[in-house]
Formats: sequence, C-alpha cells, structure tokens
Amino acid sequence: MKVIAELEPTRNREKLLNRVKMLAPNVDAIDIPEAPMGRPVASASVLAAHLKALYPTLRFIPHIRVIDVNRVGLLSLAGGLKAAGIEEAVLLRGDAPAEGIAVNDLGVEEAASLVKSRIRGAPRLGAMLSIRYPREKIAARLSSSLDFFMVLRALHDREKLAWVAREARRLGKKLYAYIIVYSERNREMLRGMLGDQPIYPLDRVEEAAESLRGTVDGVIVSSPGDVDAVVKACQRLARIA
Repeated sequence: MKVIAELEPTRNREKLLNRVKMLAPNVDAIDIPEAPMGRPVASASVLAAHLKALYPTLRFIPHIRVIDVNRVGLLSLAGGLKAAGIEEAVLLRGDAPAEGIAVNDLGVEEAASLVKSRIRGAPRLGAMLSIRYPREKIAARLSSSLDFFMVLRALHDREKLAWVAREARRLGKKLYAYIIVYSERNREMLRGMLGDQPIYPLDRVEEAAESLRGTVDGVIVSSPGDVDAVVKACQRLARIA
C-alpha cells in the first residue's frame, strides 16, 4: 500500500526543504495542495517542479484549482509540469478565491479531457472523490478521463467503498484514501474545519490504514496545521506498508 504525505505549501524555502527532508524517507509520494481555503500561499506546481529537481526519484503531486485558471493557464501549467518531469497532478474545483474573482471556464472532468487531448505525455490526472457522493455521480467521475482519485470519507460506508473499488479496478483507475491525523495542536481547528469528516489520533493511524488495505491503492496522510503529525504518521505507516 502506497503512502502519500500531504505537504502544506509555504513561501519559506528553508522550511519547505526541511519538511521534505523529514518526509522523504518514509513516503512514496508527496502531495501539494494549491491555495488551501482559497488563500494564496505558493504555487503547488512551481514547488513540485523545484522539489522534483532536488529529489528526482520521489513523486510529487501538485494540485491545480480550475477555479483559478482558464484553458490557456491550465494547458501552460500542465505543459510545464510535463517538462519538469512531474508525473501526476490533481484537478479540483477549489474553494472560492480569497482575492479576485472565480474563473468559470472549466469543470474538473472537462479540464482533464482538454489536457489529455492537447498535451501528449501529459501528467496522469486525478481528482477528489467523496464516498458520500451519489452512486451515479461516482460512476460518472470514475468513467471520465481521470486516472486516479483521492477518496474523502473512505470509511463512511464500507459497502459503498467496496463497490467503488470494484468499479475503479474494472476501469483501471487508482484510489488513494485520505487519513486525516490530529494532534493537540490542531484538533479543534480540524473539527471546526472538516465537520463530520473522520479524524484520527496518531496512535490509530495504523488501524485506519489496515482497515483500508486491499480496497484502495494507498493512503494520503494529512494534518493541516501540524507537519510534525504528518511526519510521525508516515513513519508509523512505513513500517506496515
């Protein structure tokens, strides 16, 4: 089972490199969100390209918010990622921008289709997939031109997750489920921010991962506001992956 760490973007290069140094030994890939909560921080695509040059054997997965780009911007980003050796990227709608206006040029599935039709050898493209979506919406997203999915609320309905896993395998798509870890530092913030999404203490990370084994292809460890929790969780998961 693959272990993917979520790396919160930062403008501080020293902090960025220190975080990657701590994560790299225990993960298969590093996932980089773009403008969390719609607030500008540092471009996930630029950070991924920079880090790939420093860690050529490690996978970096930047997010691209279609709410921020039109067709020209999307194709330029995807082309740049290809040139930088980035093999995967995640497309998402994204929260409303904290500054400026939303771009309503493309939906996620349309964006994926455009990139694949215009850029030969483009990065594999993923998207979010919540188990709370209706089955027909899940089926439509699975059958789109997207290659992999980052699964939210994976254990919300185990029977439904099993069905999603069967459909994904039939279509040759990969599934990576979020495990959101909390610490004393960020527990209250996460509960207020994530609503009913499940969050786990550090000592239950292995249990959560084992409950997903055989159903998904990997897990994404996330802990907004506490990079140390992500590092410790990935260290624990590396022993059982």
